[in-house]
Amino acid sequence: MLYLIGQFPAINHNYLLAEVRHLRSFGIEVWVVSISPPDRPLEQLSPDEREESARTYYVKSVSPLKIAVLNLSEFLRHPLRYLRGLIFALKLARGPAQVAYHLAYFAEAILVGRWMRQNGLSHLHATFSATVALITARTFPVTMSFAVHGFGELHDPTGTHLAERINGALFVRAISRYGRSQLMLACDRGQWHKLVYVPQGIDAREFAPRPRQAVSSQPHILSVGRLALEKGQALLLETVAALNAEGYPVHLRLVGDGPDRAFLERHTSELGIAGNVEFAGWVDHKAMIPIYAEADVFVLPSLEEGIPMVLMEAMAMQIPCIAPRITGIPELIEHGVDGMLFTVADVDDLVKQVRDLLESPQEREQIGEQGRIRVERDYDMARNTERFAAVLVEQLTEVLPK
Repeated sequence: MLYLIGQFPAINHNYLLAEVRHLRSFGIEVWVVSISPPDRPLEQLSPDEREESARTYYVKSVSPLKIAVLNLSEFLRHPLRYLRGLIFALKLARGPAQVAYHLAYFAEAILVGRWMRQNGLSHLHATFSATVALITARTFPVTMSFAVHGFGELHDPTGTHLAERINGALFVRAISRYGRSQLMLACDRGQWHKLVYVPQGIDAREFAPRPRQAVSSQPHILSVGRLALEKGQALLLETVAALNAEGYPVHLRLVGDGPDRAFLERHTSELGIAGNVEFAGWVDHKAMIPIYAEADVFVLPSLEEGIPMVLMEAMAMQIPCIAPRITGIPELIEHGVDGMLFTVADVDDLVKQVRDLLESPQEREQIGEQGRIRVERDYDMARNTERFAAVLVEQLTEVLPK
């Protein structure tokens, strides 16, 4: 099958690389096409990423002239099918402003479909690229499926053509039960049988428990994620300011980058906590281990989420975690058992949860230990990818040529 990914490899989607490799280990021949090239220069990729990059076809690396030539060639080969796909792509556009985007999606879909034909592939599974996958399946004699992770796909079901995607898919994978419930709301009841819950996970062996440590005089809070409005880092800065005012001079390390960085840096200065906050930028996956190990508490302040891999990584390292009581997160964390939950956007509640953990070494230790147990039990990458492989075999056996 073809695994169609929006960007591969990407520093914040390392789990996709792991999933592709696990699928191959379970006997599924997986070819990868990425819409965009890697998010870093070749020399900054890990050996595994470089290996995968070398065998990946990159759509946006094709020159505009060649894209035009390949589209013309496809039109001459199958004019009616080409025009049918083009009309469908244009119908997806919500007004004139989106026409150019959907023409680009269509041109990309032509490259994907041609590549599938050249390599004898008849099914594509999409992650963060489902619109291109849908247009490909409408233009070429192939089937498609896609995965839904969280906010990006679910916050605007009309704008992301979620109902159309579900209608055109062989099946849809939700990585959380909450995600599956939102997919149910986005489509007709007759499509619900397509919605499959299969969680993802991590390899907990890569995230060994950190050595036990006492909280320092300046407790270290760690938060990892894209610096964006929906990630809620502004609320975490207000939490740090409130803790400082109460006599807890915490140090916050924000790992990640994004469109909100300039605002967050200004807000840090306005709150008078510039000396307590470190903006670390993106950090390579392997380099995260020592950063996790320095944290006394991991905090996820998000306003919207799926089930974040970084939360699983911190839990695997037995770092007590605090996260909002939203979306799929309560499927991962049971409050007071293997993590702490707070009321989303409630700074007072978040301050209380951090304060309570800092004041209770025994609770921190117990929650950390239980957090790793939870990840190993329910969110093991190899075991959950094996479940996904079984779904693929079941679904594709019914549609592939005998």
